[in-house]
Amino acid sequence: MERIYAFIDESGSFGWDLENPDVSTHFIIVAILVQGSDLASVRTALESIRKRHFQTGEIKSSHIKRDQHDRRQRILAEMLYLPFTIFAVVIDKNELSDVEGLHYKGSFYKFTNNIVHKELQHLFSRLTIVADEIGGSDYMKSFCEYVKKRLPIPDLFGESEFLFQNSKNDVLIQLADLIAGSLAFDYDLHKKTDGAPVYHKMLRNRIARIELYPKNFSNYTVDNSALAAGYDSEIAGICLKKAFEFLERHESEIDEEIKAQVIILKYLLFVFQNIDPRRYIPTWELKEQLKYTELNDISTQTFRTRIIARLRDNDVIISGSSARKGYKIPANIPELLDFLNHGTTIVMPMLARLRKCRDIIKLGTLNQVDLFGRPEYAKLKSFFDEQEA
Repeated sequence: MERIYAFIDESGSFGWDLENPDVSTHFIIVAILVQGSDLASVRTALESIRKRHFQTGEIKSSHIKRDQHDRRQRILAEMLYLPFTIFAVVIDKNELSDVEGLHYKGSFYKFTNNIVHKELQHLFSRLTIVADEIGGSDYMKSFCEYVKKRLPIPDLFGESEFLFQNSKNDVLIQLADLIAGSLAFDYDLHKKTDGAPVYHKMLRNRIARIELYPKNFSNYTVDNSALAAGYDSEIAGICLKKAFEFLERHESEIDEEIKAQVIILKYLLFVFQNIDPRRYIPTWELKEQLKYTELNDISTQTFRTRIIARLRDNDVIISGSSARKGYKIPANIPELLDFLNHGTTIVMPMLARLRKCRDIIKLGTLNQVDLFGRPEYAKLKSFFDEQEA
């Protein structure tokens, strides 16, 4: 499996005077993910873009004025065709302001570092993290120290799990800065303005996931302006609650299959909130989320039985049907019925075949042999007997 490189940078500031416009309301960490075989071509293309738009300077979000959204969009548009992927963690400081322990810079950075490192290690089985330890912010220096303390022993091939770069010399770290700063316009309350582009939608084809913290229902309250017709907050709330309960129980599991279930469920939640609460996600797109894990070559049938079915076995409600050609977290009753209708087309013919087999054997043996008479089929026997009563 090819090694993945994650280039890290952040947007936001430490501080809890959230009414102060100079203190960010959200802290955003972005990882730009690139396959090893694509590193050279992506760097070459980004260097060309840097020279064209920033001349001798770095690609930095702060080098684009806050009201220059047209310029920012033009620059981003040139980058969207490059083979990189965006993973982001967005921490809502408003939701954490009552947590006294996080009011200390060291504690807040440790809390943030734990989230970012855990998420990246969970997603990728062969990963090298690249960060700016030299010219970076206080946060990036703390992240570098945090990861260094947790580095495993180098493998037999001497592949490093962590690299240090000065952002001035690495356009991929600069790209992480630009993406983080652009996403801040979507989340930071001091940067949001009417008429500004929704950057996470512009970048949607490059985004693997945006992980929101803390995880609670307010994170997944869909903005009314983005709602598709027929959204039912009560039904969606029930389904989201079950999804969160699964994540709370299993997010730290090391079993590869359960890790895959967590990754798929997080992606379903991401699309529900950030893209469209009514969108069905094709199976191939969901399987793409596993391409850097140990289950990267999982078959579609195995995906359905060991990922989707196991999530449903654990009380996660996932709608899906062959007609819709995908899966989703339900947003209303009709989407729940999609799942029921799909299940009915499978279950009812199967039950009919079981009944027919039983009846044929009973008739042929003059009721001497009842296939459902064995103890292990007691529930099945009871079900059919009740139907005949």
